[in-house]
Amino acid sequence: MITKQNAEALFSEDLVAEIIQGVTKQSAALRMFRRLPNMSSNIMRMRVLDALPMAYWVNDSTDNGRKQVTNAAWANKYIVPAEIAVIVPIKEDVLDDASIDIWGEIRPRIEEAFGKKIDQAIFVGVDKPSAWRADLLSSIAQAGAYVPQGSGTLYSAINDAMVKVEESGYNPTGIVGGVDVKGKFRMMLDTSGQPIKGTEIDELPKAYIDNGAWDKTKAQMIVGDFTQAVYSIRQDITYKVLDQAIIQNPSDGEIMYNLAQEDMVALRVVMRLGWEIPNPINALAPDEAVRFPFAAIQAASALTTNTTTFTVTDDGATSYVEGARVSFGGMVGKTNASGVAAFKAQNGVYQYKITANGYQPCTGSVTVDGAESVAVTLSAKS
Repeated sequence: MITKQNAEALFSEDLVAEIIQGVTKQSAALRMFRRLPNMSSNIMRMRVLDALPMAYWVNDSTDNGRKQVTNAAWANKYIVPAEIAVIVPIKEDVLDDASIDIWGEIRPRIEEAFGKKIDQAIFVGVDKPSAWRADLLSSIAQAGAYVPQGSGTLYSAINDAMVKVEESGYNPTGIVGGVDVKGKFRMMLDTSGQPIKGTEIDELPKAYIDNGAWDKTKAQMIVGDFTQAVYSIRQDITYKVLDQAIIQNPSDGEIMYNLAQEDMVALRVVMRLGWEIPNPINALAPDEAVRFPFAAIQAASALTTNTTTFTVTDDGATSYVEGARVSFGGMVGKTNASGVAAFKAQNGVYQYKITANGYQPCTGSVTVDGAESVAVTLSAKS
């Protein structure tokens, strides 16, 4: 809470008409990702190409010169918005006595805090909303696209990461990492000891996450096709000044402030947005389980993930269902002959959906806090 005492520095007669503060740092994800039109409802559906058409030679001797037909298929992917919000209470006498626009000075810092929470959830999985897909690092680990630097140079590790992306049918468009990545690029030298300039890696756009969201113990950097990461805003940042509300502690419901009784006002700030990785099928990588438009370079130690194992059975024959499609936090796999599909993910809450030909879809959620096992029984379509 902002009180007269902890805002005393604002009231000096010789104070310039601004608060001296650091430059605000916005969300790297929202800078690098592709923005879709704003959402007009609480869910956005994207049609993603899921099966490629096939071409055939026309053979006069076997099919009388008739052209063959082919099918293309589309799958649905969804963006579900999550809400991010904060309430900043302040004493009315602070507003009355201050010679500058306090709300105007606070707003950039709130936006910076929003940017940090968004980047933490998307890139490294910290406080990921349960409705959102798995974070980028978990998704990269599941796709087998974590590249160890080993005894090689960082330059060669970046190349290996780019190869992972290219083998999935995508072209790398950028690199994202913490501020320490700047120094690493400055220290990249060629065989003659000169700075590396003019190469494909040197010319890739780079975004340095300097809002405190990046965790360099989880990865050195992410390389990928950032046109394949999309986001949509359901509700842009809105501000509302409250003066009659009661503010409660979210954890236990205890009343923290009674604004009217305590001569206070509060600024409530709210935003809703969601994101997804469409990852459509392409000619180089038809298998979505291994196709992914991003790769990461491992930190000093490997990313810590836990394995969630699904076992899918048939409710009628009590046999395993092979080939069922399991979407777990946006990561996709298919069950083997034993009805099993396994996923790597950091701790958090993940939504899943299981579909198979001839069966009713099954949905649910899993809280990952260690190795998890999920038994699912599919019901045949009537």
